[in-house]
Amino acid sequence: MHAKRVRLLIEYLWNVPLSTWALFGFLISYLLFFIKPIFLSAQVMQFFKYVPAIEPIGVDLKQMLSYSESWFIANQTPYIGKNLYPPLASVLFTPLLILNFALAFKVITLVNVLCYILITLVFPLRAGKNKQFSPLLMLMFVTGLFSYGFQFELERGQFNVIAMFFCFLAIWIYHNGKYRYLAYFLFIFSVQLKVYPFIFIVMFIKNWRDWKNNIKRFSALTILNLALFFVLGPQVFIDFVKAIMAQTLNPYIWVGNHSIRSFVTLASKNWAWAFLHPRLTQLAFLFIIAVCIFIIMLQCYRQKWNGINSYLLLACTIGALLIPSVSHDYKLSILAAPVAFLFNDELSFAERAHQFHLHIIFIVLTLTVSVSYSLTLFSYTNKPAMLSNNFPALFTMLLIVTSLSLLVSKSRVEGSVS
Repeated sequence: MHAKRVRLLIEYLWNVPLSTWALFGFLISYLLFFIKPIFLSAQVMQFFKYVPAIEPIGVDLKQMLSYSESWFIANQTPYIGKNLYPPLASVLFTPLLILNFALAFKVITLVNVLCYILITLVFPLRAGKNKQFSPLLMLMFVTGLFSYGFQFELERGQFNVIAMFFCFLAIWIYHNGKYRYLAYFLFIFSVQLKVYPFIFIVMFIKNWRDWKNNIKRFSALTILNLALFFVLGPQVFIDFVKAIMAQTLNPYIWVGNHSIRSFVTLASKNWAWAFLHPRLTQLAFLFIIAVCIFIIMLQCYRQKWNGINSYLLLACTIGALLIPSVSHDYKLSILAAPVAFLFNDELSFAERAHQFHLHIIFIVLTLTVSVSYSLTLFSYTNKPAMLSNNFPALFTMLLIVTSLSLLVSKSRVEGSVS
């Protein structure tokens, strides 16, 4: 009788869709990092300062406009204060100077919301293989819309989501087969807003065996981006390089900076025994990230992948979050789109894995990546010290995504053989 119950339980769990396990992963984080700290930690509802808000609102946009003003009105270098953006960014924000700041902030906020909707809801449906509107896609969209990272993005008047909109639009246009020069233009535009979208250059591969043309394309895009760094003259370019070097050598370290550098620096203070050689540890993490991205690229090469690879897209996004020496939590706003793309595209395939051990592994990995992602949706104020910095969650996601890509690749090969 007992054995029969166990068998029935196993059969029931076997038939539970992977999307349910993904939802369960989100619920775990929701209970631990929202319900528990706010409602169950004291005899009164807790009101944390969820986002480290600054008065007045939109301080990053105000700074960005001051850089544009320094160049356009004062005819001086835009590299004043803490300007770390490419020279062309100061030019691109100049039109907002004709508006009063309150109106400019409203414009950027509304554009941010629109771009978030497009990359998180429309992009997976239009560019992915699964054109069906799934409940899981809606879950990723809605939770990301109310996430701590996106609220932080809006509060600061940042434009990471806007930059990624142009980058993802460029990738979609490129793989759609038409208007490739428009795709290159949009990609370059995104890099000139924020340097880190350059990591997505590996997404501009259609034929993975045509390395000659791929290298030519990469070289041309690299040269064009470098050339545009000189758009305001060589002296401004030198100022830009100095600003980047200063940030790389002396980044702002705090719990809301989830970069490799910040995490290792913070961890070495609390667990010095585990981080005896911080620089070597940073290099090790950087090496692992590069290896993960390379492994997924290698799978694309072996499978002669055609189209946008959702694993590579998410891996590049995580790389863009972790590699720069300063990566504040408002950049988490760009994570929802590639996660939605992956879950909407690949879970339906993974559910077709009929081998028992593969299906169990899929369940465990899906649950883990779901918990890791949903962990980033909540503020550090709601999480224990070990999990307050988002580096561990993001790094775990990258490892799981790489493992999933290998597993799915194996399943596809076995499926084609059978």
